[in-house]
Amino acid sequence: MPAPKACLASETRTPYDRIEGWASVRRKVGDSVGDMDMSSAPPVHTVGAFYKLLLIEWAVLLGVSAIIYLIARFWKSEGEGFLREFGVEPRHKQNGGSPYRLAAPHAKARRLAVWSLGLLWILDGLLQAQPELGTNFFGAVIQPVMSGQPRWVNDVFLSVTQLLFTSRPLWFDSLTVWIQILLGVGTLAGPERFIGRLALRVSIAWSLVVWAFGEGFGQIFSGGSWLMGSPGSVLLYAALAVVLLSRADAWENGRVKHGMQWFVTVWFVASAILQALPSAGYWSGNGLADMEMGMAQMPQPHFLSAPLYALAHALSHGPMGWNAVFVAVPLVLAVGWFTAPESRAVQVATGVVLLLVWWLGQDFGVVGGAGTDPNTGLPLFLITLVHHAQPRDGSSPWTRLWRSAPRAAAH
Repeated sequence: MPAPKACLASETRTPYDRIEGWASVRRKVGDSVGDMDMSSAPPVHTVGAFYKLLLIEWAVLLGVSAIIYLIARFWKSEGEGFLREFGVEPRHKQNGGSPYRLAAPHAKARRLAVWSLGLLWILDGLLQAQPELGTNFFGAVIQPVMSGQPRWVNDVFLSVTQLLFTSRPLWFDSLTVWIQILLGVGTLAGPERFIGRLALRVSIAWSLVVWAFGEGFGQIFSGGSWLMGSPGSVLLYAALAVVLLSRADAWENGRVKHGMQWFVTVWFVASAILQALPSAGYWSGNGLADMEMGMAQMPQPHFLSAPLYALAHALSHGPMGWNAVFVAVPLVLAVGWFTAPESRAVQVATGVVLLLVWWLGQDFGVVGGAGTDPNTGLPLFLITLVHHAQPRDGSSPWTRLWRSAPRAAAH
């Protein structure tokens, strides 16, 4: 199915026009969700069919899970004898401990990462089960993402999602619900178990699929802003999965912690670059104000929308100054994570900025009935908590580079 003309023609529009179009679609989606007129609500019979399908799939999954559990229990207790009946001598288990078994100082940090990623995937699955997404996923999610994208992103990636979710919307949305819930449940098993490692590996692949086919590469090609969630929340899910798949020695010798410091530093640098690009259109006009206004108009309690309306009004005055601040903030945080990631000041500043962005810039990601995930503010905040929960070693990317420079010169 070809993409809508409005989306395909977006290449010829100015950056400001693309931002205007994105904001207008957000407002239309918000109006359609918030309108209490039954003529604009999803058809009752369609919503009923969607939840009936979810119930049937849940029953099937429950039955399959019970069968797998019984087989596993039988194999654990009778597997060796069963093999000997057929003349097969079972291989003896190795006495060495699991390479994923962690000692107490690092186990707490990994447990926090396990629960963070597992619950995030489960939350995403439950959000995908909302009536608006089950019956109108393309109009509520994909169409706004397509606005302003380069033609190749729409034609190669997002048009595939459009075809799937407009041809079989209930089936594909319910499939997405269960994939994400199962990924979350599997992740909660932890990396010491095979099912946990399998879920983590699949979650990395699924994150990349969602990033390309659902988020349009985090809208980095269409003027995305870190305030609104670029370069994409599922990249943070994938990063957490990579952390959890690291073996015990990587945690204990500091490679995991050092890798997280580099990841957060690069993330903030990329955020500043995306915000500073002239093609994004944030240095002039009402691009940021329109995005904020589109979020404020989503159906939500007044105490949540009032600060968003106030910020949208403020952003409409002096966009150049505001955007300079929004470029400087991630740059300052990047410098902090590069030079002193264990500093209390850097930790507190990062937490405050991320939670404020999650509230005022992303509206908690899930408000309005069409949110598919909590957006980037919360997952990135959880990643920083996992970093802070690990034992301090006094190093930073800067000090490690400084120490390695003389050794490299000596060789």
